[in-house]
Amino acid sequence: MDAILSAAWSGLVVGGLYATMAIGLTVIYGVSHVFNFAHGHVAVLGAYVAWLAITSVDVPLGVGIAVAVVVMAVFGWILHQVAIRSLLRRAEWAFATLLFTLGLAILMEWGMLEVFGPRVKSIPVFIEGEADLGPVTVSLNDVALVILAVVIIVALWTFLNRSSLGRAMRAVATSVSGARIVGIDIDRIYGATFALAFGVTAISGVLLGTKSFMTPHIGWEWMIKGFIIVTFGGLGNVPGAIVAALVLGLIETFVTLQLGTLWVWPAWLATFIIALWLRPQGILGGRTA
Repeated sequence: MDAILSAAWSGLVVGGLYATMAIGLTVIYGVSHVFNFAHGHVAVLGAYVAWLAITSVDVPLGVGIAVAVVVMAVFGWILHQVAIRSLLRRAEWAFATLLFTLGLAILMEWGMLEVFGPRVKSIPVFIEGEADLGPVTVSLNDVALVILAVVIIVALWTFLNRSSLGRAMRAVATSVSGARIVGIDIDRIYGATFALAFGVTAISGVLLGTKSFMTPHIGWEWMIKGFIIVTFGGLGNVPGAIVAALVLGLIETFVTLQLGTLWVWPAWLATFIIALWLRPQGILGGRTA
């Protein structure tokens, strides 16, 4: 029983981290319809930026996260201004942006290999030690990760639903033509969306970096997991992505407990295929970003 409770707790921790990673991807798709195939590498680069600040300048982890958020948000905004904006004006914009972001992922991986090398790196944990929660002993760092994941999700939900910029993003996600009629600057909203998504994704990369190893190559794994989560939850649906991440996180830990890590990917893919067969629009379906 204790093993099951420990696995359930680990599943919630992993699911929370996957949720923070996936919401950046689903926000971009929900607002702009652009599927960012460089998403996993954005998370990795954000983690490397924080790692560089922590190890080179010796700043606290919180400051490293703030640096990563600012750097990656600026990167996302510049990327939209320089490349994505012009690609969206093409007749075949969906295919053009797909190829561009895929090429960007390859370029980012090469750049990170050249700058940081192939060796495994990790980010220091937030807090050392353990605590007893009833029959389960948990890492204090895992508790901190869950709290931060909840804070990020609530903050993003509040921003999208309560701020004027967030409501404008939701309006564009609902209808670009309707948003344009009421005077919303579509290019401005797209640029802000990329900045927001890249900043949130940077945080997820740092959180994942405290929990597991990171290399330039792991961006592909994070990308595939992000793709499965946002499709499973419903493309462009933030609550759906959160639910899907928690479900898949629990599946991952229970499969690891019972069968071993080699069966995690088959279990993920089987769950994904069955879910799409039963509900092609995803768990919650529809865009809500």
